[in-house]
Amino acid sequence: MSVSDETPTLDKSSSESSTTPKGKKRIDVAVAFVLCGALFSLLIFLYMFKQERDTAIQGFHVQIAQDTARFEQRLAYSFYNVASLQAYLDLSPQMAGMDLSAVASRIVNPHQGVEALLWLPEGQLNPTQFSVAEGAVVTDSLDPAVVDIFNGESVTSQIVQLGERSVIVRASGAGAQRMLALLDLDNLIKTTLLNSVENELVVHLFTAAAEANGPVYSLGQGTVAEDSITDKTITLLDGSELTLSFAATESYLAGEMNYTSLFFLLTGLLLSFLLASYLKRLSQHLKRLKDEQDIMSEQMIDTSWNDPLTGLVNRTHFDEALDIECRRAVREFSPLSMILLRIDDFAQYSEHYGVDAADILVQRISETLKSCVSRPGDILARVDESQFGFILPSTNELVVQLAERCSLAVRTLALPNESEAKDLCVTVSLGVVTLQPTRLLTAERLFDTTMQQLEQAREAGGDQYNAYIENSTEPSLTYSV
Repeated sequence: MSVSDETPTLDKSSSESSTTPKGKKRIDVAVAFVLCGALFSLLIFLYMFKQERDTAIQGFHVQIAQDTARFEQRLAYSFYNVASLQAYLDLSPQMAGMDLSAVASRIVNPHQGVEALLWLPEGQLNPTQFSVAEGAVVTDSLDPAVVDIFNGESVTSQIVQLGERSVIVRASGAGAQRMLALLDLDNLIKTTLLNSVENELVVHLFTAAAEANGPVYSLGQGTVAEDSITDKTITLLDGSELTLSFAATESYLAGEMNYTSLFFLLTGLLLSFLLASYLKRLSQHLKRLKDEQDIMSEQMIDTSWNDPLTGLVNRTHFDEALDIECRRAVREFSPLSMILLRIDDFAQYSEHYGVDAADILVQRISETLKSCVSRPGDILARVDESQFGFILPSTNELVVQLAERCSLAVRTLALPNESEAKDLCVTVSLGVVTLQPTRLLTAERLFDTTMQQLEQAREAGGDQYNAYIENSTEPSLTYSV
């Protein structure tokens, strides 16, 4: 697809003017093609870059989902162990401290995150702390913050700072059966959030009570990608909630992207310049074809209304109807479309198979084209020996669907064509144009513009269509298929 300048109205009285304006027109088209091609390449680059970034972020989401599942599973398992020990304590309220220490060593696995236990053995005034990792009762003085929680009434989980460490405190039971479990938060996070630690992602932990004051624990640092921030809420057994906030760093996303979009950008720019150069070289050839077309149009004089071979409207009636429809389109402010269709390699076909076979071919194709037109107001005519024309009032860019249908219908006939080694069956080339109802909408401009599109389709190898769709609010588009 390429962008084309709006085709100016052609004036036969000035067709003999110098070639300088036409040459300048071609140069302007080439420059516009380069600019629009560069813009299109840039848009493709931005789109692909966003897709690559979104893919990297999706991979990041998969990793943090795994991390969150491990963290939640490890935390839940630790809480279940503590609950099992509390149940054991409730069944054996008279158990001595050393016996409970032995039971705790078997029930609570230190690798699940529980660092220490506090309980109040019978006959003591102060709670006793048992280190799960060391398997012994700690005789050092207890942290006042932990003692306060132990003596409190709350049974929900809390996060407290013990020196430079963050600890999750899980309180359960009451009185002599009161128990407190301390979970090493730093160790718990680093042993579960493996993907986040290895990739140096940024992780913040919030609690519902302290969320307004900022995170209670943070891991990782770097420039955060704002579009990657994701919150994962974990509901604990007691109903309290923890929120893990994950964010990918820009360096992480850069490492996950392969930058294929940059290759497409450079390729698009190069192709734009190459095609623009090719367009300049075609200017003289296109001018010669246009001059030949004008000569052929002036020589075709027929006073009858119908073509005797096909029964379609002939060129004279076609021109009159085109002028009427152009004025009607401007008056009723509706777009007008035209299709010109030419049989590929018709001269070679006629020479190879003979004139009679060529006439039969024209009749077969004309009948096929009649079946493609369904609206009563559409006009189908035989413009010259191997060319047909459609006048399609009140149409828009969807007219290209009719062009595709006509091309496919001719190919479906599978008419043999051995006149050219490259083709095994008869094909057609089409030029499609839709113009908006402005003062520039004239019969001559519409026909000439459509002929240009047809010649471009033929020059591109035939068996295809070339479409020019004029839009009053957006840049005009040229479709080449």
